[in-house]
Amino acid sequence: MRTIETALPISLINPDSVNPVLSSKTKRMYRRSGLANLLKMGHCAPAVMQTIQGLGDTKREWLVKMTAGLPGGIGNTGFECGGVTSALVQLGLEHGLRASQDGLPIVINEGHEYCQRFGKCNHSLLCQDILGDRRIPLPCIKVVRHAPELYQETARSDDAEAISGETKEAFRLLYSHLSTNCFHCAHAVLQQLNGTIPLTQELLDGTSGFIGGTVFKGLTCSAFTAGLMAVGLKLGEIEDSHLRVFRMLATMIAGGDALADHMNKFNRVMNIGNRMSEWFTKEFGSTLCREVTRCDFSSSGGVQRYIEQGSVTTCRTIAEKVAGKVEEIIKQEHHLSVVPSVAN
Repeated sequence: MRTIETALPISLINPDSVNPVLSSKTKRMYRRSGLANLLKMGHCAPAVMQTIQGLGDTKREWLVKMTAGLPGGIGNTGFECGGVTSALVQLGLEHGLRASQDGLPIVINEGHEYCQRFGKCNHSLLCQDILGDRRIPLPCIKVVRHAPELYQETARSDDAEAISGETKEAFRLLYSHLSTNCFHCAHAVLQQLNGTIPLTQELLDGTSGFIGGTVFKGLTCSAFTAGLMAVGLKLGEIEDSHLRVFRMLATMIAGGDALADHMNKFNRVMNIGNRMSEWFTKEFGSTLCREVTRCDFSSSGGVQRYIEQGSVTTCRTIAEKVAGKVEEIIKQEHHLSVVPSVAN
């Protein structure tokens, strides 16, 4: 009997009828779709988000806008690649904070499995490592072409061993502590912004993996990431022009400022994110969760240190300050957009 292979959203699939291994034909289709979106959008995170949506024949512009500031490693800081963050958003939409049998949210387990697949394919999760010192971002083409199939393979997989041993115990302890204190890094920011942006269950689900510096990895502070996502939701525009993307690439090749706001509709929010990162680093010393908290969440000792230091209070304060900064940015950008230009 032939096994059915489908590109429908995982929540709509009967797992008994799905082949966890994608065929070469399907992979080629995903890769062509990813490249096509990249060539008209120009940036990794939105192109991956658009392509993954296309696998289920859905078009939700708010999801693409939410990723507007994530290229270049979240606000062009060089950290988590947009091929990682967009896939984690989709995994969150599928699962929310629904827990698996081991007590951890499914999105944490599947997020780690996806990161393992992505890291094996691209040799790092970080934009700065994938791109290196290249002026022309050729490795980003591979990222965008392969991320959708890595997402699908993760969503179809039944691998419960992506997190094992002491690390799983540490994550369970941390998640229990945060839940007891009614705290989730990304959600704390978004809840503060309720009224500025619509707070929907879909939004909360999509950001559920942004906790503890991206699925407890201690990478970019998830409050910062959520703040930048909120800016994208409010101010983001969608680039959809091959001509403009080719112009941006030509400018890049010529050594010009290809990331200037006017060169690509996603650039504006990405550049806001970069300025946000400078503010955040000045306030808290780093945008990395592990450096802000001085804790390694992969070990029980590190989690215990986080608990004993009362760091959840610090993280709550960070979330409040990020939300305040986002509101300030949105008001400032809105003011700039409505003030008429004055001729010299």
